[in-house]
Amino acid sequence: MEIIVRKAKDADREDIAYCISEAFEKDFSVLCKNIKTTAKAICSGIMTDKFYVAEHNNEIIGTLAVSDCNGRAVITDRTSYKRNFGFIKGMIACIVLKEEFESKLAYPITTGYLEFVSVKKGYRRMGIATTLIKESLRLSEYTDYVLDVTDINTSAINCYTKLGFSEFKRIKEKHGKQKGFNEKIYMKYKK
Repeated sequence: MEIIVRKAKDADREDIAYCISEAFEKDFSVLCKNIKTTAKAICSGIMTDKFYVAEHNNEIIGTLAVSDCNGRAVITDRTSYKRNFGFIKGMIACIVLKEEFESKLAYPITTGYLEFVSVKKGYRRMGIATTLIKESLRLSEYTDYVLDVTDINTSAINCYTKLGFSEFKRIKEKHGKQKGFNEKIYMKYKK
């Protein structure tokens, strides 16, 4: 299967939002169980200049973002959240997602932060995430990279380890029981 990895364009915003919504469906399900509605809600907050996409036959099948201390890949849009999730859930989304999406990164400018690594359901376990990560690391200009992954996502942990990422810290999740995982594992990679 031929995969092309490239920097995202503004025209890719909806496809990026859909990939994220589908990949993190479980996380978003508290707010909304409909992937398309979730994608509409987050679409306007996608900072396309931070994203890379994986294409197959002109279809975006995967995405990831590389953020840094100067800004994150997705910002919250209160109006869009309220319109798509309803007033109450929209307000809850603003509070919860703002912290998750927009918290400042305490890494130097030379460090890229990989986030929103996602592959569409029909294309998983085919090496697309691996290709996407390798190419984005090659194309971006940081000297080292950091990412986080939940302790239960063993396939992602294995993928990152095979690519040369190594664990450097773990943080207990405050509401782990509700979220379905106990810790976030932070991993780093040096070019």
